[in-house]
Amino acid sequence: MISGGSPFSRLDTVPVTGSTQDDLRAALTGPERASWPHLSALRALAQTAGRGRSGRAWVTPDDGGALLVSVVLRPLVPVERLAWLPLLGGLAVRDALVPLVEGLPWQVGTKWPNDVVALPDDPAAVPAVPGWDGTRKIAGVLSELVTPEGAPRGLAPDAVPADRDEAPMVILGVGVNIGQEAEDLPVAWAGSLRTLGAVDAGGGAARTDVVEAVLMAIGHRLVRLIGQWEEAGGDVDSGDGELGRRLRGALTTLGKKVSAQAPDGEVSGLAVDVTPALVLRTEDGDTEVRAGDVTLVRVES
Repeated sequence: MISGGSPFSRLDTVPVTGSTQDDLRAALTGPERASWPHLSALRALAQTAGRGRSGRAWVTPDDGGALLVSVVLRPLVPVERLAWLPLLGGLAVRDALVPLVEGLPWQVGTKWPNDVVALPDDPAAVPAVPGWDGTRKIAGVLSELVTPEGAPRGLAPDAVPADRDEAPMVILGVGVNIGQEAEDLPVAWAGSLRTLGAVDAGGGAARTDVVEAVLMAIGHRLVRLIGQWEEAGGDVDSGDGELGRRLRGALTTLGKKVSAQAPDGEVSGLAVDVTPALVLRTEDGDTEVRAGDVTLVRVES
């Protein structure tokens, strides 16, 4: 347990594990469940069997160059609103990283459904990658609902939980590339705070300090955003709609012609909104994509 100004109710750090997501799922479906309350977190300095979206493997170097953390959330919102969590988690990460790139030729935003990306001020100065142009992925978010086997039937989809014990359990996994050099990154469209120029070359204590600062910043922003979301009853567009505007304002996917590799096939169109599904405007009208990989479609001039 940690105290003082920490945003986390519990924070455990292990030197290495297979996957913090898997470890927390095991804890939340077993007798330890009560010891992992809302906003508790498990952090690893290295992972050997980490997972990204769609079950992709994500193995990180063992030099502490990345932030790897999974956070337990028990949000007081209806189950039918939980699909907003990947976007809210991405916004928390994006807000935490923005101050670190201030003054650099990069802007930080989110990419539907669960990536945090950096966009160059001058696209011509960065090698283009098909489907990504000059955009670089610097962080990812993975949201997983946990339902223990044999658990009693839950609330109605539109019901707000009375307390945290009654709330659905969600594990929000966050991975941020911090100290990796370009050659350490697995794909051409990946980036890190180091490759953006936000972290100095070298390692040791300085890089560790950055990782710790990013962890705390993400936690504080997550606390604030989850609180706003709960006050809105899980509807990001309720009240004055400020939370919905912030989500959409950070989303670099909107306004772009994209192709989505959805489970039922490929669909292309102009990204016009999130519901939190991605709304694409096609020749046949608007359609919602609820899951899938999204890449940019180059528009011929």
